[in-house]
Amino acid sequence: MQKRLTTVLVGSVLLAGCTASDVDAPIHDPALLEAVLEDVRVGWEQGDGTPFYVHYLDWKGARYFEGGGENVGLQDLVDNHVAPEAELGLRLGYSNVQAHFEGTFAWAVVDTEIQLTIADGRNIHNRGHATYLFRWVNDSWMVVHTQSASRPVRRPTPGAG
Repeated sequence: MQKRLTTVLVGSVLLAGCTASDVDAPIHDPALLEAVLEDVRVGWEQGDGTPFYVHYLDWKGARYFEGGGENVGLQDLVDNHVAPEAELGLRLGYSNVQAHFEGTFAWAVVDTEIQLTIADGRNIHNRGHATYLFRWVNDSWMVVHTQSASRPVRRPTPGAG
């Protein structure tokens, strides 16, 4: 009986922290996440940190992962990842956006396509996937973490087939 009472009390406390707006459809509209992702995508291509500072929750301990690399904090991400890749002519595509919601937490999984030319002249063309984690803060979805991975697009071998 004690264990059941504890479970009921813990569950009640957790639910008490949720308001009706936490679970209502207006904040659970995939278009809200898609708009954030589009702003961020354009920011990547243009080397503009503004969408990141608007849509990312800059919190102590924030880490963003891409292809085995890591940026610690929002400024590190913008200064050492976003701006340099734009200078290389980054073209970034997002497709197949899948949004998921749990109260004031959400995540989006997207397919990615990346094209750029690195300093030694090599053309990079990768496809992969990214996950964006969001929190509902001050009436908007804020990115709290990202992770992405991609691999080179395989070109057909001449004469094969």
